[in-house]
Amino acid sequence: MQLLIRGWSARNLRGGLRNLDIDLGEAPNRWTLIQMANGMGKTTTMTLLRLVFTTEPLPPAQVLDLRAGEETEGSFEVRLLIDGKPYRLGFEFDFRDGSALRYTVRTGARDGGKVPGRVLPPELNDLLTPELTRLFIFDGELARTIRDMRQQTADNAIRSLYRLGQISSLRRSVDNLVDLEQRRAAAMTSASEDRGLTRLRNARDEATKVKRRLENEVRSTNGVLEAKRVDSMRLEAAVEDRLNEDEGLRDRLDDLNKRELLLSAETNALSGEALSAMRQPAQVHPRMLQRLQFLGGRLFELKLPETISTEFFRDLAAKQHCVCGRPLGHDEREHILSESHRYLAQDQISVINQMKLALRESGGDIGQFSDRIGHLSEKLVERQRLKSERDRLELESIGDGDDDMDRLRRELAECRTDIERLEAQHERLTTRDGHRQRTLRLGWEANLPMCSAELKDREDKLAVATNTRSFKLKAETLKALIDAFERLALARLRERVRLQTNDKLHRIARTEKLEVSRIAGGLEIISPGSGAKTNVSEGQSLSVAYAFLTSLLSQAPYRLPFIVDSPAVSLDNVNRREVGELIPGFFDQMIMFVISSEREGFADTFYSKRADVRFLTVIRSDGAVRVDEGLEVFRTFQDREVSR
Repeated sequence: MQLLIRGWSARNLRGGLRNLDIDLGEAPNRWTLIQMANGMGKTTTMTLLRLVFTTEPLPPAQVLDLRAGEETEGSFEVRLLIDGKPYRLGFEFDFRDGSALRYTVRTGARDGGKVPGRVLPPELNDLLTPELTRLFIFDGELARTIRDMRQQTADNAIRSLYRLGQISSLRRSVDNLVDLEQRRAAAMTSASEDRGLTRLRNARDEATKVKRRLENEVRSTNGVLEAKRVDSMRLEAAVEDRLNEDEGLRDRLDDLNKRELLLSAETNALSGEALSAMRQPAQVHPRMLQRLQFLGGRLFELKLPETISTEFFRDLAAKQHCVCGRPLGHDEREHILSESHRYLAQDQISVINQMKLALRESGGDIGQFSDRIGHLSEKLVERQRLKSERDRLELESIGDGDDDMDRLRRELAECRTDIERLEAQHERLTTRDGHRQRTLRLGWEANLPMCSAELKDREDKLAVATNTRSFKLKAETLKALIDAFERLALARLRERVRLQTNDKLHRIARTEKLEVSRIAGGLEIISPGSGAKTNVSEGQSLSVAYAFLTSLLSQAPYRLPFIVDSPAVSLDNVNRREVGELIPGFFDQMIMFVISSEREGFADTFYSKRADVRFLTVIRSDGAVRVDEGLEVFRTFQDREVSR
């Protein structure tokens, strides 16, 4: 399925959107470059384009923020081609009460004309979620979150675009079949039995509702936590930028960053060594080594297990009766002794003997684990000291009258407090650790894994009572197969997208080689030969995002446009040219909002492709906004800040 944008229009919205119509034609060019001054409404346009494609509600405050002057009404509409059929999606804004009416116009549809809501072909209705829309109407924050291994941004992108959620829906269908079968069986019970079944069914339904509530809480907590982490990264970057502006603090900050980077690498290495030592009990503590050696010695003294196994058959052959009560004669005794070797399990005995030997000869450097823990503690103390140094730098900046630094520090502290609270809430909801569940005094109504176990127990009781246990077990087997299929599909898609991403990265990131080593929730980035790449520049982050998104979107079963604001502003000239030459070729339609500084190295790569490129320049003159088309105006336009 192919989706193309034919243009959009805005009326009575702030900035340059009071009366703007961007017309890309009935058969849009493959590439469109739009140039406009800052303050003319690029960010607002990108936001409204994302919103109009989804069913995400607009709160009144956001609607009122779009208002231009004293206008009471406004609108925004985007014109589409979906598999060659024209559609229009839009909003009608009422600035008196902050409401937004969403509508769809389907030309030539049987019901015809304008209908309320977003009404698209079923495939797109399910596909166009807020998360997916952020991919093809590119959100710059995505370049950061997509690399966060603690989040699920990259995985969710793959799941959404390849419709893996439909596999999950099969599980719900199986559950519905089980419920239907249990109701059918219950219909044939007596009144007294029916009361018992009703009680069991109500208990099952109660646990189902609690599980659904907990799943919603987990999703909500994850969403807020993700947003807070993004805010935290933004504020940390802002604090660092403020410090870098002070020449007196810049050198000290650079030195501090280098020491923190070195300390992080040393701490990671020591943590790995400590974990390796912990996996060898003999190296953890002298008392443990002593006990392991004692256990090995005792097992040798007892001559387990072969001696006892042999003695069992000899003793049995000497008895008058078998353990089952049957009389034993001469032939039976001879048979027991002659066939006993078949039951001595030589292969198992060999394994146990090897274990006995390993226990008796346990050894190793007893102090290794203790030394590693000691060194690790020193590194953690040093990390706290470096944090204190960073705090002193920030306080010095505040002491010099930097009010912005004071504000940023307070916002960052609040953000970190929120993150700690949300992480604690997430742990309460999701921990599977029995010790933590007991420590936190969690019940099944407050913890998702415990609730899942409770639900399974109640489902089993209902299945036994309705004589549908066999049917339910088969259903569980089918759901396990569905889960395995979904995991395999995701793993294969991850690997395919990873390889294609690396192929593009090798061509885009020329200044420093980067690779995606794995996709697991986020993208794990490495620099070949140097290991994990934890500090990624804004330009590198953007290169990784472009490589991933083009690999994902260009191979998907849905042909979506790609819309991006300032696509090359943080790239150097070498990478700009590579992006300009490589990325646009993967899309049927690409719309780029550019600024004049991006013409060199990026926009100029399109000058030779005039036949399939549309150059638009949005200009405000004497209070009116006009759209000029053509390369000459585009090449000579100079940005300047425009007030709202």
